[in-house]
Amino acid sequence: MQLTLKLIAFDLFGVVISDGHLVTHGLLPLLPPTVTKAAVKPYYDAYTGGQISEAAFWEGIGLTLESPIRQQFLNFFELDADLAAVTYALSQRYRLSILSNLGAEWGEMLEARFAFSERFEPRIISGAVQCQKPEPAIYEVLITASGVGGEHIAFIDDRRENLAVAKRFGMTTIHYRREADAHPFEPDYTIESLADVLAIL
Repeated sequence: MQLTLKLIAFDLFGVVISDGHLVTHGLLPLLPPTVTKAAVKPYYDAYTGGQISEAAFWEGIGLTLESPIRQQFLNFFELDADLAAVTYALSQRYRLSILSNLGAEWGEMLEARFAFSERFEPRIISGAVQCQKPEPAIYEVLITASGVGGEHIAFIDDRRENLAVAKRFGMTTIHYRREADAHPFEPDYTIESLADVLAIL
């Protein structure tokens, strides 16, 4: 199985980026205490799914595109400590890709900061393709954009729900377990650190 792999696809938040809670840890601490996660979530889901603009997202939670919070919350996030070494090692044998639920403009902002394009291609950002994990359509976008069949892709995500659908496309599934996950899907592999991937692949 391993010999047939051609592409390793990475989730962003919780895999490439060490914190998986973009709203809870990145955004909510910067907002007035009266703004709850429940209030933010409908706008967040609509924006990351490409159904509304970024301006509409900020307006929906009572802010504007010009708010300094826009830049501050993305600056909260840092890359996984093992990412550089792991991606270098994997790139000697495989193509690397990103498959992430994220607003299109936020993806561009993170690209400007971290230069993902230097190591990941294609980069599938849900807001740009107007579908998001675990919708089957976004996995089809990855397969089409990469030209690599699902059976030749390994996908690393911190949410089992997203891996369950990847498995339906024949992908090798790797769960980066950062915290408890009650979803019943059993992935092909479970890792506790990104460096563990090297023992698998």
